[in-house]
Amino acid sequence: MIVKLIYCIFAYLMGNILGGKAVCKIYKEDFSKKGSFNIGARNAGRILGPKAFLFVATLDVFKGFFVIIILKLLNVDIRVIALCAFLVVLGHIKPIIFSFKGGKGVATFVGVVIALSPNLIFILILGFLLISFLLRSTILGFYSTIPVLSFIFYLDTRSYVATLLFLILIIMMFYVGYNDIKKSFCKYFLIKRI
Repeated sequence: MIVKLIYCIFAYLMGNILGGKAVCKIYKEDFSKKGSFNIGARNAGRILGPKAFLFVATLDVFKGFFVIIILKLLNVDIRVIALCAFLVVLGHIKPIIFSFKGGKGVATFVGVVIALSPNLIFILILGFLLISFLLRSTILGFYSTIPVLSFIFYLDTRSYVATLLFLILIIMMFYVGYNDIKKSFCKYFLIKRI
């Protein structure tokens, strides 16, 4: 029980390592006070350029990947891995060391998905590319694809508890991304009506 608790604390604290905060130190500019007022990769790219985007995205993807791959190498139960997947993304969204002001967790979620299963990342990439191409919106492409991942995750794990935890993670992603989804959805349908 103590070991599982340590895994959970480790996952949450790893989520607290924000690529955006590192970029703020490197560039000596707090880009989270401009643009979309977010500490994530998209806003870093928008304000500071493509190198900043790439750095933030890479670091945030890596931490999600690192947590899950370490747990898999340690042969940790899939239910604990699913809980830690939730916690590393939660740690990015609500980092205790930054007064619970983090990013939206998209890159960290992608890192988690890469480490969990090749099937998940294949479906995520395929769905993302297809829907983004059809709707001309990467936001709608991403958020339209992630619900399907819970079904694929269940097929991979055959664990109801782990799948429920993964589904809670997906619901959290929708909750955090709600405003972006709403803006993209309205923009897409307003353009289509004209």
